[in-house]
Amino acid sequence: MNSHKTHYLAFSLLTLMVNCSDNSERTHTKESSLNINSEANHNLTQVGFSELAHNKDLTWSSFDNPSKDGWDSENFANEAQDQLSVITAIIKDNDGIKGIDLATDKVSFTTVRPESLDLIYSDKTFQVHRQNAKALTINKGKELFLKHLSNTKISESEEIQVKFKIIDVELSRNEFKTTQLFSLSFLTRESITDERSVWEITWKRNQKEELKISSLEVRDYERTVRNSSNKLFSDCTESIFSGNASYKEQLTKGVNEWLEQLPAYAMLNRFGTPGMAIGDINGDGLEDLYLCQEPGIPNKLFLQNKNGTLKDSSKEWKVDWIEDSRSALLVDLDNDGDRDLVVAMYGNIVIASNEGNKTRYEIVDVIPTGESTSSLSAADYDLDGKLDIYVCCYAPNKSSDAAAIQTIGATARRFVYHDDNNGPENFLLKNETDSAKTISFRNVTNETGINTNNRRWSFSASWEDFDIDGDPDLYVANDYGRNNLYRNDGGTFKDVAAELGVEDSASGMSVTWADYDLDGRQDLYVSNMFSAAGSRITSQKEFKPDADLGTRKRFRRFTRGNTLFRNTAKGFIDTSESAGVTMGRWAWGSRFVDLNNDGWQDLVVANGYLSAADNGTGDL
Repeated sequence: MNSHKTHYLAFSLLTLMVNCSDNSERTHTKESSLNINSEANHNLTQVGFSELAHNKDLTWSSFDNPSKDGWDSENFANEAQDQLSVITAIIKDNDGIKGIDLATDKVSFTTVRPESLDLIYSDKTFQVHRQNAKALTINKGKELFLKHLSNTKISESEEIQVKFKIIDVELSRNEFKTTQLFSLSFLTRESITDERSVWEITWKRNQKEELKISSLEVRDYERTVRNSSNKLFSDCTESIFSGNASYKEQLTKGVNEWLEQLPAYAMLNRFGTPGMAIGDINGDGLEDLYLCQEPGIPNKLFLQNKNGTLKDSSKEWKVDWIEDSRSALLVDLDNDGDRDLVVAMYGNIVIASNEGNKTRYEIVDVIPTGESTSSLSAADYDLDGKLDIYVCCYAPNKSSDAAAIQTIGATARRFVYHDDNNGPENFLLKNETDSAKTISFRNVTNETGINTNNRRWSFSASWEDFDIDGDPDLYVANDYGRNNLYRNDGGTFKDVAAELGVEDSASGMSVTWADYDLDGRQDLYVSNMFSAAGSRITSQKEFKPDADLGTRKRFRRFTRGNTLFRNTAKGFIDTSESAGVTMGRWAWGSRFVDLNNDGWQDLVVANGYLSAADNGTGDL
């Protein structure tokens, strides 16, 4: 396979983008960096990215060109997408339908928006209906097909969104098939309706080589209707934050604006993903908020007022650092009853004690990682009554490859895309705080056995006692390959992910635990990346033709999306498809939470990334 095709696949799967601005200077602010001259901070060095120059030869367009790369599947997908955009227009407004020629004369089709639906859930707010497979009927004829499409127009709607995403392409000599996700949302005075389904379409070309639909089958149809007057959530961001100058000066600015000001640096492929921490730091019974920020942009600490608004107290508490923070914890490390602060930065872990009668933080330790940290998680793994910290690292900080510093993030490294094993080492910090409440940690990664399979590109980790033996176990979500499940046996660990079937080799980005089926055992949800282009390409015979079937399947798995594992007494079972939770787009984070207080754990998935402009058909 030629290099053009390899590049297109990689960028289809990763959607990596580079900043081609000439602005290479660090953004300066009036906020403070960490005081590296103080005794407590003697190990901290400010991260310098000036050596990471922009590669002016790299542009998005140089990779996003399927015609140049020779991917027939992608050329066909673009052509089919044009026809789907016509259907989009019909659903939104069917005027002029008589002049539209979408299908063959003998086209067969099922109902696009079926009326025979089964009610599967209902409460005061929601009604969820699903397609009744037994009531499925097949219709034939182009005239009837166009009439049916015209009847799909949503009347009296105030807002309509129609979206298609082609996820699979099958090419043969005379016939072409596509699988696409369909989404329809519209708002009326009475209700908000969301419809989702999968369309299986067979295409044929006429004598003029024009692409026409010869069959269309709609499956997995689901309709959700909500009373529009009964809002689930209200956006209160501005009312809560607007009393602070930093809200408009900093928090309202989007990723594109910061990209124009910040330097190119090794982790641009995770730009826009800094973490946050919530906890009552001043003992007033109200939850406060700490926000991590990009390099050159000050971190923010907001204290909650009694009226629910937030006050920017970053300077007062001495935590307005600008060192590229990825993750934070607000936890009690010294068991004195207040929340201390731990921040993962590029190359360092900063530990600050809650001092001065809960009026400020003081840095008590800076632990160099030598690596690009991505997230933190805390648990008392050895059951000694003190919280320990696990640190995930995503990419090596150091490189002997001179060319590597001219590129961005993971693209600068040589690794096996589907099964990496050359990333940085994660590490476990044991809390050895003494009776004098002096916070201290020791690296116990090697002696606890948690160094096994510890060279992967890790995004996040989560503690949970999955085997119900009384101590917390650890799951680690890794990019570019296999994940880890470390079983804790009295303070020592063994990676049992392969043994229990939860390696979930994909692009792992987050993990959350909950007993979703109420059987008494903690189940596992892993968020990954969904890629329509990757799904189309990896299914083609031209993709890695010399690779074994297992390797091809693993690449295919990368594009599927998220995974739900049901915990059984003997291991885990993948129930993602049956539960309908694979589709999470580019899923950076996920969390089990009972949103409606019905006793069942719901799922919230945070997703998104830089993307191209809408082509008229929308984007799932």
